[in-house]
Formats: sequence, C-alpha cells, structure tokens
Amino acid sequence: MKKSMALLSVLAVLMMAFSGCVDGNDPAANGTETASPETNANASVDMGTADMSTVDPVPSGFEYLASLPLSVADIKQDYEADNVSGILGGSEGMYKHSDGADFYIDVIEFEDSSAAEALIFEYKSSFSQLRVGSRFVEESFNGHFATKITEYVTAGGEQVPRYSYIWQHENYVFVVYGNTEDSSLIKNLAVATGY
Repeated sequence: MKKSMALLSVLAVLMMAFSGCVDGNDPAANGTETASPETNANASVDMGTADMSTVDPVPSGFEYLASLPLSVADIKQDYEADNVSGILGGSEGMYKHSDGADFYIDVIEFEDSSAAEALIFEYKSSFSQLRVGSRFVEESFNGHFATKITEYVTAGGEQVPRYSYIWQHENYVFVVYGNTEDSSLIKNLAVATGY
C-alpha cells in the first residue's frame, strides 16, 4: 500500500510539472528548495541510485515499471535503521514478473562504506531466529557475497516463505525482494543488477 501511494504521489508531481502548474525559478516560490538529506522526506530520485536500481536488460519474464525515490526517513523506517547515520538517500526499482509477482530493487547511498555496513548490521539484527532452519544464508554472485534473508508471511491462510537479498557495494547497499515463494526469481533479479 505504501508503495502504491508513493507511485501515485510521483505521478501527481509529474503531471503537475508537465502541465505547467509549477513555474518560476525561485526555489522557495515553486517548492523545489532542497533540504538536507537527513530531513528531506520528499527526496527526489538520485540519478545514480535510480540508474543502479534499473536493470537493463531485465531477465526473462520481468518487466521494469518505474524507479521511485527513497527518503532517509523511509529508509530508516523500512530497514530498522534509526541509529544509522550517513544515509544520503536512495531509490527503488519496481518490477512485475509474468507470473504476477511484484519485485523491488532498493539501492541506498551512504556517506561511506562503514555507514553501509552499519545499516546491514542493524537490519539483520532486527530479525529474530527462525524456529527451524537458518534465517540468513550467505550466497555468492557477481564476485561478492550477499545474504539471503528468509521471512514467513501468511498468505491464503498458510505460512509461506518470502526472500530477500542484501549486500554492500562500496558505499551502497542493495536489497532485492519480491512477493513470491520462488527465491530463484529474486536471485535472478539480484544477479541482473551486475553489482
């Protein structure tokens, strides 16, 4: 629901911009004045992270839909990272698979690699242990290790697994996830990032 609202907000802003409703070059007058990254709740899509969250070519069966901005506040909330500093912002690439599943690639930029490491540590610390099996499994692709995270959700009255991959590349963190039980589809999209 949050992602749908964010998409609608972005579309509304684009419609206003193309209709000519926003004019003038004074940032204070037209609402484009920039706040600091730590306080900017309406961050624009950073072109670096937007490019990184856009896979081209997409793997077979996937369709790219859009990239939306991730504000520092959204990142801290979504990744249980209230105590992490040095977050600059990010973007979320949205994809649809031919089987109807939704997939996302979040790319988060940090001031330095130690801040990126801190986010991954805090996020992984927010999970409890699974009763059976391992919540975190290290896998290798694109010349690095990534952590596959297993969660369980209730769908159709049953507990079903959901997976995500998280890894660091320099001062960026990548998170790839989707609403499917098929972890191989999520890994295919993660590998397709090239990072």
